[in-house]
Amino acid sequence: MQAPSAENLHLLSRNPVFTAVKSVWGYEIQATADPAGLPPDQEGVGATVIAGDYVGLKNILARSKKMLLAYSREQLEQSVPRAIPAQSSVILLGPACQLDPGLEQPLARLVREGHTLALEWDPQITPGAPCLEVAGMICLAGPGMVADAGLRDALTRGAAAKECLVRNVVTRSEAESLRGLGATLFQGPFFKTAEIIPGRRLSSHQNSRLQLLRVVEGENPDLDALAKTIQADVSLSYRLLSYLNSPAFGFMRKIDSIRQAITLLGWINVRNWLRAVLMADMAQGEIQGEVLHVSLWRGRFLEQLVAQNDFWDFRPDEMFLMGMFSLLDAILGVSMAEALACLPLTEAQKKALMASGPTEYAPLLNLLPELEDAYGLSPDRMLQDLSLNADAARRLHLEAGAWAAAILDLGPGN
Repeated sequence: MQAPSAENLHLLSRNPVFTAVKSVWGYEIQATADPAGLPPDQEGVGATVIAGDYVGLKNILARSKKMLLAYSREQLEQSVPRAIPAQSSVILLGPACQLDPGLEQPLARLVREGHTLALEWDPQITPGAPCLEVAGMICLAGPGMVADAGLRDALTRGAAAKECLVRNVVTRSEAESLRGLGATLFQGPFFKTAEIIPGRRLSSHQNSRLQLLRVVEGENPDLDALAKTIQADVSLSYRLLSYLNSPAFGFMRKIDSIRQAITLLGWINVRNWLRAVLMADMAQGEIQGEVLHVSLWRGRFLEQLVAQNDFWDFRPDEMFLMGMFSLLDAILGVSMAEALACLPLTEAQKKALMASGPTEYAPLLNLLPELEDAYGLSPDRMLQDLSLNADAARRLHLEAGAWAAAILDLGPGN
């Protein structure tokens, strides 16, 4: 599958929000740093998403998840959020608009229609904001704000208790502590850390998928034998044929065999699909599903990064694997050593993924969380040290994220 056209690529990031029971509540869609140097336009995000230019929108709405979106004052006055189904719409209101008397009626009307109003917490403004009465959520920039005086009273103002979203939660233990302090929703890199349960073993289904992944990633695979293996797996066979016969590909004739699919689409493209679907099959739970999205994002980014910077001696397909497997422990819930045991990787690759010592892969792997969790800040120095053009790398990162969302949106797991 090709990356979405850069012409229609808006600089948006999708940040999952989780409930206390580890399900996906929804997503906050935010603007990121513009490669041209322009500041991110957070207030324009809602209108951009409504315009239909956000990859992944269809998938979010189909799953009945919430979307936390910011709008400009004018857009709120004109009730632009109505374009999003009310049950999925959460309107983020910054401190600058919370005391605006001109917005009281439009916001109250949207809330009556079923939209949720979320207020960005400012201890100097939010407690006295009239719209606090109808708000259904308070959003905190980080865990330290939970201790702000007046927050507890603000969460109980109005007809019903409000949700409390805490951003930038780093560890799972921190999320548990915040839950004890009244937080109900959590966002941040904590979900990418492996939750390893002592004594846990991979299921037979996960083991079978790992074994097939081993065959897929082997050098010079026997395509006829692999086609027969896929054909014998009813679920895989049905999903691959449904995927290839979808309007997204527009083949003139119906594809009715796996061998035909490999011939028409090419082994590299079929392998990319198999990678996504096999990883999706091993992900058990919504948090693992979000980790899968990040894994594919990482793989695509590293693949394109080394392909477009030929002074790196890494092969693009090799780096796709390194990115994709970098969170395999979080997907499977076992140690990285156990997750990698049966996969066809070199000792240097396994060492890098287990972070068990310095390797040639470490600088690029260390770059990934910096781009994901501190976009526009600390990655700059790392990119400079790697002799990479920061603007070009950011663009590749955004395109890789859109590619990952699109390939999952097309439904490899459906």
